[in-house]
Amino acid sequence: MKKISTYLLLLATLAGGASCKKVLDQAPQLDYDETKVFGDIDLTNQFLTDVYAYTFTKPGNFMDIGNSTTGAGTEELDNSFGGTPAEKYQNGSWSPNDNPDDIWTYTYRTIRKCNLLLQNLDNVPNKHAGQVTQSDLTPRRMKGEVFFLRAWNYWELLKRYGGVPIVTQPLDADSEALRNARRSSVDELVQFILKDLDSCSANTEIPLVWFGPDPNNPGKELNRGNIGRANKTLVKALKSRMLLYYASPLHNADSSTAKWRNAAEISKSILDDGKYTLAPIYQNVFLFTDNNEVLLSSNRAAFSEAIADPAGMGWGGTNPTQNMVDKYNMKNGKEIKDATSGYNPQDPYKDRDPRFYASINYHGAVHKNVTLSMLPGGNQDPAIGGDWSRTSYYMRKFQNANNQSGVRRFFPIVRLAEIYLNYAEALNEADGPVAEVYNAMNTLRRRAGITEDLPAGMDKHEMRRRIRDERAVELAFEKQRFWDARRWKKGPEILGADIYGVRVTRNGAGTLVYTYIRVESRAFSDKMYFFPIPQSEIDKNPSILDQNKDWQK
Repeated sequence: MKKISTYLLLLATLAGGASCKKVLDQAPQLDYDETKVFGDIDLTNQFLTDVYAYTFTKPGNFMDIGNSTTGAGTEELDNSFGGTPAEKYQNGSWSPNDNPDDIWTYTYRTIRKCNLLLQNLDNVPNKHAGQVTQSDLTPRRMKGEVFFLRAWNYWELLKRYGGVPIVTQPLDADSEALRNARRSSVDELVQFILKDLDSCSANTEIPLVWFGPDPNNPGKELNRGNIGRANKTLVKALKSRMLLYYASPLHNADSSTAKWRNAAEISKSILDDGKYTLAPIYQNVFLFTDNNEVLLSSNRAAFSEAIADPAGMGWGGTNPTQNMVDKYNMKNGKEIKDATSGYNPQDPYKDRDPRFYASINYHGAVHKNVTLSMLPGGNQDPAIGGDWSRTSYYMRKFQNANNQSGVRRFFPIVRLAEIYLNYAEALNEADGPVAEVYNAMNTLRRRAGITEDLPAGMDKHEMRRRIRDERAVELAFEKQRFWDARRWKKGPEILGADIYGVRVTRNGAGTLVYTYIRVESRAFSDKMYFFPIPQSEIDKNPSILDQNKDWQK
Protein backbone atom coordinates (compact mmCIF):
# COMPACT_ATOMS: atom_id res chain seq x y z
CA MET A 1 0.00 0.00 0.00
CA LYS A 2 1.48 3.32 -1.06
CA LYS A 3 2.34 5.78 1.65
CA ILE A 4 2.33 9.56 1.47
CA SER A 5 4.53 11.44 3.90
CA THR A 6 4.31 15.20 3.80
CA TYR A 7 5.83 17.63 6.23
CA LEU A 8 4.29 20.99 6.84
CA LEU A 9 6.92 23.70 6.61
CA LEU A 10 7.11 26.37 9.25
CA LEU A 11 5.48 28.82 6.91
CA ALA A 12 2.78 31.29 7.86
CA THR A 13 -0.07 30.68 5.46
CA LEU A 14 -0.69 32.92 2.55
CA ALA A 15 -2.98 35.89 2.69
CA GLY A 16 -3.61 38.63 0.23
CA GLY A 17 -6.04 40.80 -1.56
CA ALA A 18 -8.58 42.47 0.64
CA SER A 19 -9.53 43.82 4.04
CA CYS A 20 -10.42 41.46 6.90
CA LYS A 21 -8.24 38.80 5.28
CA LYS A 22 -8.34 35.26 6.60
CA VAL A 23 -5.59 32.73 6.16
CA LEU A 24 -5.70 29.16 4.98
CA ASP A 25 -5.88 26.60 7.74
CA GLN A 26 -2.54 24.90 8.05
CA ALA A 27 -2.47 21.16 7.64
CA PRO A 28 -0.88 19.02 10.34
CA GLN A 29 1.83 16.58 9.34
CA LEU A 30 0.25 13.83 7.29
CA ASP A 31 1.47 10.25 7.17
CA TYR A 32 -1.30 8.24 5.57
CA ASP A 33 -1.64 5.79 2.73
CA GLU A 34 -3.07 7.11 -0.54
CA THR A 35 -6.37 5.33 -0.03
CA LYS A 36 -7.00 7.25 3.18
CA VAL A 37 -5.82 10.63 1.89
CA PHE A 38 -7.81 10.48 -1.32
CA GLY A 39 -10.77 8.75 0.30
CA ASP A 40 -11.55 11.76 2.51
CA ILE A 41 -11.88 15.22 0.99
CA ASP A 42 -10.75 16.90 4.22
CA LEU A 43 -7.49 14.92 4.23
CA THR A 44 -7.08 15.67 0.54
CA ASN A 45 -7.54 19.35 1.33
CA GLN A 46 -4.87 19.13 4.03
CA PHE A 47 -2.53 17.57 1.51
CA LEU A 48 -3.33 20.38 -0.95
CA THR A 49 -2.70 23.02 1.71
CA ASP A 50 0.67 21.42 2.35
CA VAL A 51 1.45 21.84 -1.37
CA TYR A 52 0.64 25.55 -1.04
CA ALA A 53 3.17 25.77 1.78
CA TYR A 54 5.87 24.06 -0.26
CA THR A 55 5.10 26.16 -3.34
CA PHE A 56 5.34 29.54 -1.65
CA THR A 57 8.14 28.94 0.82
CA LYS A 58 10.74 30.59 -1.42
CA PRO A 59 8.63 33.48 -2.74
CA GLY A 60 7.15 34.10 0.70
CA ASN A 61 10.34 33.94 2.72
CA PHE A 62 12.19 37.25 2.71
CA MET A 63 15.47 35.59 3.72
CA ASP A 64 15.48 33.22 0.76
CA ILE A 65 19.29 32.91 0.53
CA GLY A 66 20.40 31.71 3.94
CA ASN A 67 20.22 34.72 6.26
CA SER A 68 20.15 37.10 3.32
CA THR A 69 18.12 37.66 0.15
CA THR A 70 18.52 37.59 -3.61
CA GLY A 71 18.62 41.39 -3.48
CA ALA A 72 22.13 41.06 -2.04
CA GLY A 73 23.11 39.50 -5.35
CA THR A 74 22.38 42.86 -7.03
CA GLU A 75 23.43 46.48 -6.51
CA GLU A 76 20.36 46.93 -4.26
CA LEU A 77 21.94 45.48 -1.15
CA ASP A 78 25.26 44.78 0.55
CA ASN A 79 26.11 42.25 3.26
CA SER A 80 27.90 43.87 6.18
CA PHE A 81 29.03 40.56 7.68
CA GLY A 82 30.89 37.84 5.82
CA GLY A 83 30.06 34.23 5.15
CA THR A 84 26.54 34.59 3.78
CA PRO A 85 25.51 32.30 0.92
CA ALA A 86 24.58 35.38 -1.14
CA GLU A 87 28.29 36.22 -1.35
CA LYS A 88 28.65 33.44 -3.93
CA TYR A 89 26.51 35.48 -6.31
CA GLN A 90 28.55 38.59 -5.53
CA ASN A 91 31.97 37.11 -6.20
CA GLY A 92 31.00 34.56 -8.85
CA SER A 93 32.08 31.52 -6.85
CA TRP A 94 28.83 29.56 -7.26
CA SER A 95 28.78 26.42 -9.40
CA PRO A 96 26.66 23.41 -10.41
CA ASN A 97 27.76 21.82 -7.13
CA ASP A 98 27.27 24.89 -4.96
CA ASN A 99 24.32 27.12 -5.77
CA PRO A 100 22.68 28.89 -2.80
CA ASP A 101 19.31 29.06 -4.59
CA ASP A 102 19.25 25.58 -6.11
CA ILE A 103 15.59 24.53 -5.96
CA TRP A 104 15.66 21.71 -8.53
CA THR A 105 14.98 18.66 -6.34
CA TYR A 106 12.74 20.52 -3.92
CA THR A 107 10.54 21.85 -6.73
CA TYR A 108 10.26 18.55 -8.56
CA ARG A 109 9.14 16.96 -5.31
CA THR A 110 6.42 19.61 -5.07
CA ILE A 111 5.45 19.00 -8.69
CA ARG A 112 5.18 15.31 -7.83
CA LYS A 113 2.64 16.20 -5.14
CA CYS A 114 0.69 18.23 -7.70
CA ASN A 115 0.71 15.32 -10.15
CA LEU A 116 -0.41 12.95 -7.42
CA LEU A 117 -3.37 15.21 -6.67
CA LEU A 118 -4.29 15.53 -10.34
CA GLN A 119 -4.16 11.75 -10.69
CA ASN A 120 -6.56 11.19 -7.79
CA LEU A 121 -8.88 14.17 -7.42
CA ASP A 122 -11.50 12.91 -9.87
CA ASN A 123 -12.16 9.97 -7.53
CA VAL A 124 -12.23 11.85 -4.20
CA PRO A 125 -15.71 11.58 -2.66
CA ASN A 126 -17.27 14.88 -1.64
CA LYS A 127 -18.94 14.32 1.71
CA HIS A 128 -19.73 18.04 1.90
CA ALA A 129 -21.90 18.11 -1.22
CA GLY A 130 -25.04 20.10 -0.52
CA GLN A 131 -23.80 21.57 2.76
CA VAL A 132 -24.20 25.33 2.68
CA THR A 133 -21.10 26.09 4.77
CA GLN A 134 -18.74 23.68 3.01
CA SER A 135 -20.10 23.50 -0.53
CA ASP A 136 -17.17 25.53 -1.90
CA LEU A 137 -14.78 22.66 -1.05
CA THR A 138 -15.12 20.31 -3.99
CA PRO A 139 -12.68 17.99 -5.78
CA ARG A 140 -13.28 19.91 -9.00
CA ARG A 141 -12.35 23.26 -7.46
CA MET A 142 -9.30 21.74 -5.83
CA LYS A 143 -8.20 20.35 -9.19
CA GLY A 144 -8.26 23.86 -10.63
CA GLU A 145 -6.06 25.04 -7.76
CA VAL A 146 -3.54 22.28 -8.42
CA PHE A 147 -3.13 23.35 -12.04
CA PHE A 148 -2.22 26.83 -10.75
CA LEU A 149 0.24 25.42 -8.22
CA ARG A 150 1.95 23.19 -10.76
CA ALA A 151 2.22 26.15 -13.12
CA TRP A 152 3.83 28.27 -10.39
CA ASN A 153 6.38 25.57 -9.60
CA TYR A 154 7.35 25.20 -13.24
CA TRP A 155 7.62 28.98 -13.44
CA GLU A 156 10.11 28.96 -10.57
CA LEU A 157 12.17 26.44 -12.53
CA LEU A 158 11.85 28.39 -15.78
CA LYS A 159 13.15 31.69 -14.41
CA ARG A 160 16.22 29.95 -12.97
CA TYR A 161 17.16 27.21 -15.42
CA GLY A 162 15.31 27.96 -18.66
CA GLY A 163 13.80 24.84 -20.24
CA VAL A 164 13.47 21.84 -17.93
CA PRO A 165 11.95 18.35 -18.17
CA ILE A 166 8.16 18.51 -18.14
CA VAL A 167 6.78 15.78 -15.90
CA THR A 168 3.04 15.15 -15.62
CA GLN A 169 3.10 11.88 -13.68
CA PRO A 170 3.84 11.51 -9.94
CA LEU A 171 7.43 10.34 -10.36
CA ASP A 172 9.84 10.12 -7.46
CA ALA A 173 12.77 12.53 -7.62
CA ASP A 174 15.18 9.62 -8.15
CA SER A 175 13.01 7.61 -10.53
CA GLU A 176 14.50 6.30 -13.76
CA ALA A 177 11.70 7.87 -15.79
CA LEU A 178 12.55 11.31 -14.40
CA ARG A 179 16.27 10.74 -14.97
CA ASN A 180 15.51 9.94 -18.61
CA ALA A 181 13.27 12.95 -19.17
CA ARG A 182 14.72 15.38 -21.67
CA ARG A 183 14.73 19.13 -21.19
CA SER A 184 12.01 21.12 -22.87
CA SER A 185 12.79 24.30 -24.71
CA VAL A 186 11.82 27.60 -23.08
CA ASP A 187 9.04 27.95 -25.66
CA GLU A 188 7.66 24.51 -24.82
CA LEU A 189 7.76 25.16 -21.10
CA VAL A 190 6.01 28.53 -21.45
CA GLN A 191 3.23 26.89 -23.47
CA PHE A 192 2.89 24.11 -20.89
CA ILE A 193 2.59 26.62 -18.04
CA LEU A 194 0.03 28.64 -19.99
CA LYS A 195 -1.99 25.45 -20.58
CA ASP A 196 -2.04 24.69 -16.85
CA LEU A 197 -3.06 28.25 -16.07
CA ASP A 198 -5.83 28.09 -18.65
CA SER A 199 -7.05 24.85 -17.07
CA CYS A 200 -7.33 26.64 -13.75
CA SER A 201 -9.04 29.66 -15.28
CA ALA A 202 -11.55 27.49 -17.20
CA ASN A 203 -12.71 25.92 -13.94
CA THR A 204 -16.05 27.56 -13.12
CA GLU A 205 -15.58 26.90 -9.40
CA ILE A 206 -12.45 29.08 -9.31
CA PRO A 207 -13.59 32.70 -8.77
CA LEU A 208 -11.97 35.87 -10.08
CA VAL A 209 -11.17 36.77 -6.44
CA TRP A 210 -12.04 35.23 -3.09
CA PHE A 211 -13.96 38.21 -1.73
CA GLY A 212 -17.30 39.80 -2.57
CA PRO A 213 -20.46 38.23 -4.03
CA ASP A 214 -20.34 34.69 -5.37
CA PRO A 215 -21.13 35.01 -9.10
CA ASN A 216 -22.41 31.43 -9.19
CA ASN A 217 -24.73 31.82 -6.19
CA PRO A 218 -26.78 35.03 -6.11
CA GLY A 219 -27.05 36.47 -2.61
CA LYS A 220 -24.11 34.46 -1.28
CA GLU A 221 -20.70 35.85 -0.33
CA LEU A 222 -17.56 34.00 -1.36
CA ASN A 223 -15.76 32.16 1.42
CA ARG A 224 -13.13 34.65 2.60
CA GLY A 225 -11.31 31.86 4.37
CA ASN A 226 -10.06 30.87 0.92
CA ILE A 227 -8.17 34.12 0.38
CA GLY A 228 -4.65 33.10 -0.54
CA ARG A 229 -5.81 30.17 -2.63
CA ALA A 230 -5.72 30.17 -6.41
CA ASN A 231 -8.14 32.45 -8.21
CA LYS A 232 -8.45 33.71 -11.76
CA THR A 233 -6.77 37.01 -10.95
CA LEU A 234 -3.71 35.16 -9.64
CA VAL A 235 -3.73 33.16 -12.86
CA LYS A 236 -3.61 36.43 -14.79
CA ALA A 237 -0.91 37.79 -12.49
CA LEU A 238 1.37 34.80 -13.09
CA LYS A 239 0.75 35.14 -16.81
CA SER A 240 1.59 38.85 -16.58
CA ARG A 241 4.89 38.12 -14.84
CA MET A 242 5.89 35.14 -16.98
CA LEU A 243 4.92 36.69 -20.32
CA LEU A 244 6.87 39.83 -19.43
CA TYR A 245 9.95 37.67 -18.82
CA TYR A 246 9.27 35.72 -22.01
CA ALA A 247 9.12 38.97 -24.02
CA SER A 248 12.32 40.34 -22.46
CA PRO A 249 15.72 40.25 -24.21
CA LEU A 250 16.87 37.04 -22.50
CA HIS A 251 14.07 35.07 -24.20
CA ASN A 252 13.21 37.34 -27.12
CA ALA A 253 16.27 37.56 -29.33
CA ASP A 254 14.13 38.54 -32.32
CA SER A 255 12.48 41.40 -30.40
CA SER A 256 9.02 40.02 -31.14
CA THR A 257 6.45 42.76 -30.63
CA ALA A 258 3.72 40.12 -30.30
CA LYS A 259 5.32 38.77 -27.13
CA TRP A 260 5.35 42.23 -25.57
CA ARG A 261 1.75 42.82 -26.62
CA ASN A 262 0.61 39.56 -25.03
CA ALA A 263 2.20 40.65 -21.74
CA ALA A 264 0.59 44.08 -21.99
CA GLU A 265 -2.86 42.68 -22.70
CA ILE A 266 -2.99 40.28 -19.76
CA SER A 267 -1.65 42.97 -17.42
CA LYS A 268 -4.26 45.45 -18.60
CA SER A 269 -7.04 42.93 -18.04
CA ILE A 270 -6.16 42.82 -14.32
CA LEU A 271 -6.26 46.61 -14.13
CA ASP A 272 -9.54 46.68 -16.05
CA ASP A 273 -11.15 44.12 -13.72
CA GLY A 274 -10.83 46.67 -10.93
CA LYS A 275 -10.87 44.11 -8.13
CA TYR A 276 -7.62 45.40 -6.63
CA THR A 277 -6.63 49.01 -5.98
CA LEU A 278 -3.43 50.79 -4.97
CA ALA A 279 -3.18 51.54 -1.26
CA PRO A 280 -3.34 55.30 -0.59
CA ILE A 281 -0.12 55.23 1.47
CA TYR A 282 2.88 53.37 0.07
CA GLN A 283 4.48 52.21 3.31
CA ASN A 284 1.22 50.78 4.62
CA VAL A 285 1.30 48.15 1.88
CA PHE A 286 4.11 46.43 3.78
CA LEU A 287 2.87 46.94 7.32
CA PHE A 288 -0.76 45.87 7.23
CA THR A 289 -2.57 42.98 5.59
CA ASP A 290 -5.69 45.15 5.52
CA ASN A 291 -5.14 46.63 2.08
CA ASN A 292 -6.54 45.86 -1.34
CA GLU A 293 -3.30 46.15 -3.28
CA VAL A 294 -1.84 42.74 -2.48
CA LEU A 295 -2.93 39.79 -4.60
CA LEU A 296 -0.79 37.22 -2.78
CA SER A 297 1.30 37.52 0.35
CA SER A 298 2.96 35.79 3.24
CA ASN A 299 2.77 36.92 6.83
CA ARG A 300 6.34 36.03 7.64
CA ALA A 301 8.14 35.64 10.94
CA ALA A 302 10.23 38.60 12.08
CA PHE A 303 13.25 39.19 9.89
CA SER A 304 14.41 42.54 11.26
CA GLU A 305 16.85 41.17 13.84
CA ALA A 306 18.61 39.16 11.16
CA ILE A 307 19.06 41.59 8.31
CA ALA A 308 17.35 44.94 8.62
CA ASP A 309 17.53 46.64 12.00
CA PRO A 310 20.44 49.04 12.59
CA ALA A 311 23.31 47.57 14.57
CA GLY A 312 22.60 47.51 18.27
CA MET A 313 18.90 46.92 17.57
CA GLY A 314 19.45 43.80 15.50
CA TRP A 315 22.03 42.35 13.16
CA GLY A 316 21.77 44.94 10.39
CA GLY A 317 23.38 42.47 8.06
CA THR A 318 21.89 43.25 4.64
CA ASN A 319 21.87 46.93 3.81
CA PRO A 320 20.90 49.28 0.96
CA THR A 321 23.69 50.66 -1.17
CA GLN A 322 24.46 54.14 -2.43
CA ASN A 323 23.69 52.73 -5.89
CA MET A 324 20.13 52.14 -4.72
CA VAL A 325 19.81 55.45 -2.89
CA ASP A 326 20.79 57.34 -6.05
CA LYS A 327 17.84 55.83 -7.91
CA TYR A 328 15.38 57.78 -5.77
CA ASN A 329 14.38 61.01 -7.49
CA MET A 330 13.40 64.22 -5.79
CA LYS A 331 9.87 64.72 -4.50
CA ASN A 332 9.21 66.95 -7.50
CA GLY A 333 9.88 63.93 -9.72
CA LYS A 334 13.12 65.17 -11.21
CA GLU A 335 16.20 62.96 -11.23
CA ILE A 336 19.00 63.98 -8.90
CA LYS A 337 21.35 64.40 -11.87
CA ASP A 338 19.02 67.11 -13.23
CA ALA A 339 20.57 70.48 -12.37
CA THR A 340 17.08 71.93 -11.85
CA SER A 341 15.94 69.21 -9.43
CA GLY A 342 17.05 70.96 -6.24
CA TYR A 343 19.27 68.06 -5.19
CA ASN A 344 22.19 69.03 -2.96
CA PRO A 345 24.87 66.31 -2.57
CA GLN A 346 25.87 67.82 0.81
CA ASP A 347 22.26 67.68 2.01
CA PRO A 348 21.37 64.53 0.09
CA TYR A 349 18.33 63.30 2.00
CA LYS A 350 16.23 66.45 1.72
CA ASP A 351 13.04 66.46 -0.39
CA ARG A 352 13.52 63.01 -1.91
CA ASP A 353 10.87 60.71 -3.33
CA PRO A 354 8.71 59.79 -0.29
CA ARG A 355 9.38 56.11 -1.00
CA PHE A 356 12.98 56.76 0.02
CA TYR A 357 11.92 57.61 3.58
CA ALA A 358 9.59 54.59 3.65
CA SER A 359 12.32 52.20 2.48
CA ILE A 360 15.73 53.30 3.75
CA ASN A 361 17.24 54.39 7.06
CA TYR A 362 20.04 56.95 6.70
CA HIS A 363 22.12 59.37 8.79
CA GLY A 364 19.68 61.47 10.78
CA ALA A 365 16.69 59.16 10.37
CA VAL A 366 14.76 58.19 13.50
CA HIS A 367 14.20 54.47 13.97
CA LYS A 368 12.50 53.05 17.08
CA ASN A 369 12.93 56.41 18.79
CA VAL A 370 16.68 56.45 18.09
CA THR A 371 18.29 59.04 15.83
CA LEU A 372 20.76 57.17 13.67
CA SER A 373 24.26 58.62 13.50
CA MET A 374 26.82 57.38 10.96
CA LEU A 375 29.41 59.91 12.17
CA PRO A 376 32.71 58.68 13.64
CA GLY A 377 31.81 57.64 17.17
CA GLY A 378 28.10 57.65 16.34
CA ASN A 379 25.74 54.82 17.19
CA GLN A 380 26.01 53.50 13.61
CA ASP A 381 29.63 54.36 12.86
CA PRO A 382 30.54 51.91 10.04
CA ALA A 383 34.12 51.77 11.30
CA ILE A 384 32.96 49.63 14.22
CA GLY A 385 32.58 46.73 11.77
CA GLY A 386 30.72 43.49 12.33
CA ASP A 387 26.99 44.07 12.01
CA TRP A 388 27.38 47.79 11.37
CA SER A 389 26.44 48.72 7.83
CA ARG A 390 29.35 49.15 5.43
CA THR A 391 27.27 51.51 3.27
CA SER A 392 25.89 53.71 6.10
CA TYR A 393 22.32 52.73 5.18
CA TYR A 394 19.82 50.28 6.67
CA MET A 395 16.59 48.82 5.38
CA ARG A 396 13.40 50.42 6.67
CA LYS A 397 10.87 48.85 4.32
CA PHE A 398 8.63 46.17 5.88
CA GLN A 399 9.27 47.65 9.33
CA ASN A 400 7.13 49.81 11.55
CA ALA A 401 9.79 52.05 13.02
CA ASN A 402 7.76 52.40 16.23
CA ASN A 403 7.36 48.65 16.76
CA GLN A 404 9.62 46.47 18.82
CA SER A 405 11.51 43.66 17.15
CA GLY A 406 10.00 40.20 17.03
CA VAL A 407 6.65 41.00 15.42
CA ARG A 408 5.59 39.23 12.27
CA ARG A 409 6.27 41.06 9.03
CA PHE A 410 4.06 41.31 5.99
CA PHE A 411 5.72 40.32 2.72
CA PRO A 412 3.88 40.70 -0.60
CA ILE A 413 4.49 38.07 -3.26
CA VAL A 414 2.33 39.75 -5.92
CA ARG A 415 0.84 43.24 -5.68
CA LEU A 416 -0.97 45.55 -8.05
CA ALA A 417 1.92 48.01 -8.41
CA GLU A 418 3.89 45.29 -10.18
CA ILE A 419 1.04 44.84 -12.65
CA TYR A 420 1.10 48.57 -13.46
CA LEU A 421 4.84 48.31 -14.07
CA ASN A 422 4.47 45.16 -16.17
CA TYR A 423 1.83 46.91 -18.27
CA ALA A 424 3.89 50.07 -18.74
CA GLU A 425 7.02 48.14 -19.74
CA ALA A 426 5.30 45.74 -22.13
CA LEU A 427 3.22 48.44 -23.81
CA ASN A 428 6.20 50.75 -24.21
CA GLU A 429 8.16 47.95 -25.89
CA ALA A 430 5.22 47.13 -28.17
CA ASP A 431 3.96 50.61 -29.07
CA GLY A 432 6.38 53.14 -27.60
CA PRO A 433 5.56 55.72 -24.89
CA VAL A 434 1.87 56.12 -25.72
CA ALA A 435 -0.50 57.87 -23.31
CA GLU A 436 -1.38 54.64 -21.48
CA VAL A 437 2.29 54.11 -20.61
CA TYR A 438 2.50 57.59 -19.12
CA ASN A 439 -0.77 57.04 -17.26
CA ALA A 440 0.43 53.81 -15.64
CA MET A 441 3.72 55.35 -14.58
CA ASN A 442 2.22 58.56 -13.30
CA THR A 443 -0.42 56.66 -11.33
CA LEU A 444 2.32 54.97 -9.30
CA ARG A 445 4.31 58.18 -8.89
CA ARG A 446 1.29 60.13 -7.67
CA ARG A 447 0.44 57.42 -5.15
CA ALA A 448 4.00 57.67 -3.87
CA GLY A 449 3.66 61.42 -3.35
CA ILE A 450 5.63 62.65 -6.37
CA THR A 451 4.31 66.12 -7.19
CA GLU A 452 5.04 66.25 -10.94
CA ASP A 453 4.33 63.79 -13.76
CA LEU A 454 6.95 62.41 -16.08
CA PRO A 455 8.16 64.87 -18.70
CA ALA A 456 6.34 64.67 -22.03
CA GLY A 457 8.06 63.84 -25.28
CA MET A 458 10.26 60.91 -24.23
CA ASP A 459 11.15 58.30 -26.83
CA LYS A 460 10.94 54.54 -26.26
CA HIS A 461 14.54 54.26 -25.05
CA GLU A 462 14.24 57.04 -22.49
CA MET A 463 10.89 55.71 -21.26
CA ARG A 464 12.43 52.23 -20.97
CA ARG A 465 15.11 53.63 -18.69
CA ARG A 466 12.57 55.48 -16.58
CA ILE A 467 10.36 52.39 -16.28
CA ARG A 468 13.31 50.29 -15.14
CA ASP A 469 14.32 52.89 -12.56
CA GLU A 470 10.72 53.19 -11.38
CA ARG A 471 10.57 49.43 -11.01
CA ALA A 472 13.75 49.47 -8.92
CA VAL A 473 12.31 52.07 -6.53
CA GLU A 474 8.69 50.89 -6.33
CA LEU A 475 9.66 47.22 -5.85
CA ALA A 476 12.81 47.86 -3.82
CA PHE A 477 13.94 44.81 -1.80
CA GLU A 478 10.96 42.73 -2.98
CA LYS A 479 13.25 40.19 -4.67
CA GLN A 480 12.44 41.27 -8.21
CA ARG A 481 15.68 42.94 -9.25
CA PHE A 482 17.77 39.76 -9.19
CA TRP A 483 15.49 38.35 -11.92
CA ASP A 484 14.86 41.64 -13.75
CA ALA A 485 18.61 42.02 -14.34
CA ARG A 486 18.68 38.60 -15.98
CA ARG A 487 15.67 39.03 -18.23
CA TRP A 488 16.94 42.47 -19.34
CA LYS A 489 20.45 41.00 -19.85
CA LYS A 490 21.86 43.77 -17.67
CA GLY A 491 24.15 41.52 -15.63
CA PRO A 492 27.27 43.70 -15.69
CA GLU A 493 25.33 46.84 -14.74
CA ILE A 494 23.17 45.33 -11.98
CA LEU A 495 24.64 42.01 -10.86
CA GLY A 496 28.31 42.78 -11.40
CA ALA A 497 28.31 46.47 -10.51
CA ASP A 498 30.74 48.01 -8.04
CA ILE A 499 28.93 48.69 -4.75
CA TYR A 500 29.09 52.13 -3.17
CA GLY A 501 28.34 53.62 0.22
CA VAL A 502 28.81 56.95 1.99
CA ARG A 503 30.93 58.22 4.87
CA VAL A 504 29.50 61.04 6.95
CA THR A 505 31.92 63.37 8.77
CA ARG A 506 32.11 66.99 9.93
CA ASN A 507 34.56 69.56 8.64
CA GLY A 508 36.32 72.16 10.76
CA ALA A 509 33.27 74.39 10.70
CA GLY A 510 31.05 71.57 11.96
CA THR A 511 29.26 71.15 8.63
CA LEU A 512 28.30 67.63 7.58
CA VAL A 513 30.37 66.25 4.71
CA TYR A 514 29.24 63.26 2.62
CA THR A 515 31.99 61.33 0.92
CA TYR A 516 31.02 58.55 -1.45
CA ILE A 517 33.19 55.42 -1.44
CA ARG A 518 33.43 52.10 -3.21
CA VAL A 519 32.63 49.31 -0.77
CA GLU A 520 33.03 46.27 -2.97
CA SER A 521 33.64 45.07 -6.52
CA ARG A 522 31.52 42.21 -7.81
CA ALA A 523 31.79 39.61 -10.56
CA PHE A 524 29.48 38.62 -13.39
CA SER A 525 29.79 36.51 -16.51
CA ASP A 526 27.20 35.76 -19.18
CA LYS A 527 26.74 32.15 -18.08
CA MET A 528 25.09 33.51 -14.93
CA TYR A 529 22.00 34.62 -16.82
CA PHE A 530 20.78 31.06 -16.24
CA PHE A 531 21.38 28.91 -13.19
CA PRO A 532 23.42 25.75 -13.60
CA ILE A 533 21.46 22.53 -13.39
CA PRO A 534 22.71 20.67 -10.29
CA GLN A 535 25.69 18.52 -11.20
CA SER A 536 24.16 15.63 -9.28
CA GLU A 537 21.26 15.66 -11.76
CA ILE A 538 23.58 15.83 -14.78
CA ASP A 539 25.61 12.91 -13.43
CA LYS A 540 22.54 10.68 -13.25
CA ASN A 541 22.26 10.69 -17.02
CA PRO A 542 24.67 13.06 -18.79
CA SER A 543 23.60 11.84 -22.23
CA ILE A 544 20.01 12.97 -21.60
CA LEU A 545 20.14 16.10 -19.44
CA ASP A 546 22.09 18.98 -20.96
CA GLN A 547 23.87 21.50 -18.75
CA ASN A 548 23.31 25.20 -19.34
CA LYS A 549 25.89 26.93 -21.51
CA ASP A 550 29.37 27.43 -20.03
CA TRP A 551 28.45 25.71 -16.74
CA GLN A 552 29.87 22.38 -17.92
CA LYS A 553 32.76 20.90 -15.97
